[in-house]
Amino acid sequence: MANSPIRVAEMFAGVGGFRLGLEGHPDSDEDTGFRVVWSNQWEPGERAQWASRIYEERFGSDGHSNDSIHDFTSPKDGVADIPDHDLLVGGFPCQDYSVARTVSGELGIKGEKGKLWVDIARIIRHKRPRPKVVLLENVPRLLNSPANARGLNFAIILNDLLRMSYHVEWRVINAADYGMPQQRKRVFIFAYRNSNYGTPDINGKPNFGCKKAGIRSTIQKWLIGGDEETGSPMSTSFPCEGELPIKAQFLPELDTFDKGNSPFGNVGYAWKKKKHTMPDGSAITDVNMFWTTKVKADYEGERRTLGDVLVDEHDPSYEIECEDELHEWMYAKSEKKEFRIRREDRERAEAIEVPEWERNLWEIYRMCLGEPDSDGWDIYRDLFTEHLGDICYKYEEGQIAYPDLLDRPSRTVVTSEIGRSASRMRHLIRMDDGIWRRLMPIELERLNMFPDDWTLIDGISDSRRGFLMGNALVVGVIERLRGPLSRILQRSD
Repeated sequence: MANSPIRVAEMFAGVGGFRLGLEGHPDSDEDTGFRVVWSNQWEPGERAQWASRIYEERFGSDGHSNDSIHDFTSPKDGVADIPDHDLLVGGFPCQDYSVARTVSGELGIKGEKGKLWVDIARIIRHKRPRPKVVLLENVPRLLNSPANARGLNFAIILNDLLRMSYHVEWRVINAADYGMPQQRKRVFIFAYRNSNYGTPDINGKPNFGCKKAGIRSTIQKWLIGGDEETGSPMSTSFPCEGELPIKAQFLPELDTFDKGNSPFGNVGYAWKKKKHTMPDGSAITDVNMFWTTKVKADYEGERRTLGDVLVDEHDPSYEIECEDELHEWMYAKSEKKEFRIRREDRERAEAIEVPEWERNLWEIYRMCLGEPDSDGWDIYRDLFTEHLGDICYKYEEGQIAYPDLLDRPSRTVVTSEIGRSASRMRHLIRMDDGIWRRLMPIELERLNMFPDDWTLIDGISDSRRGFLMGNALVVGVIERLRGPLSRILQRSD
């Protein structure tokens, strides 16, 4: 007798990366065993809702919602409108954790995007029965944020999931480490429903995570060195090398996190232990424990590069022909040792007259900023240094590839990838025939392993298509997880 389809609910669906990876292409006859029964995509403040429109264009509107996720979680009764599902997936918005933000702008769980974790938690908590497995994706900085309490944001997520009777595994994956054409690091969080806690109607049998998480040899195989029978979906899909510590640790209390190092490595597993014996012989119950370490990829297969995804014929409007424009690109990607003055300090800077230059500090600063590739920063370096730590602060960047190397995986695609102006983060390539050009939307789709022209629908701009790819995941990561996930979800003992 064939297994029943694995029912999937997809939050923050974007243009459907999770669904593509699990179900396969909508035009394919392949039956992967997964079926998305509900999806949600809504971008606040966006009238056109391009991502949702593309999702419906590719997969149809059945089961798809273009309403705010809050409509399903506030009040909590709305969770009942979400169909029953075995697997809950989502790449919840990551702006409040991303390295694209400055440290001073980092908000984490308290930020508007970070607050969406609350909606995810409410869906899991109030769904009956709860999903067997939850698979979430975010930027690795989540493990290390916020700056004044390293690891606190992730600890909040762990505590919520443990409280709801889940075991939690996490792993940072760089898609390029496993042969994919883009260097894109993301942390994947697996929450496995556990039957040892909770009432039967909420968390019925079986257990979907590691059954003996407290035994080092068992969890070592699960996280790092196991096979299809003993390893997790992540470790069997993405082999790695590393060693766990001799003993597991207590999960720190939330009020103990500080500016020091985060306790979370790039792989780990957290669970609630029913009883723990302390060194003095006393016993404590219901204690949160975790294993963590750092691992590196163990992969020797085929590798794809940026050059492999380039189209044979490109749009001439993406070419860079002007030497001055190329010079701007070269500067944008060069090493920088400059200075910055915050806007709120403008009046103070204007009050500092520099007679020998017949300008004040603010005027000199704006001049250097307007001609950043001139010698201004060096000429006035002593002047800026004199006011360092008060009005001025250092602004430094390392050199980045110019042009981008075609025989290696690309750098991470960002949301501002498509644009005409010179940019440090946008890709610039030099073709064999000497032509310099920017990447086009179809090439960004290929870097994320989407089908060609997946985001091309009537009325959409190239810059919006680039934005959507900057927010997308690498479909190949989910494709590799498909088989091992299916085996876990079909577990019946």
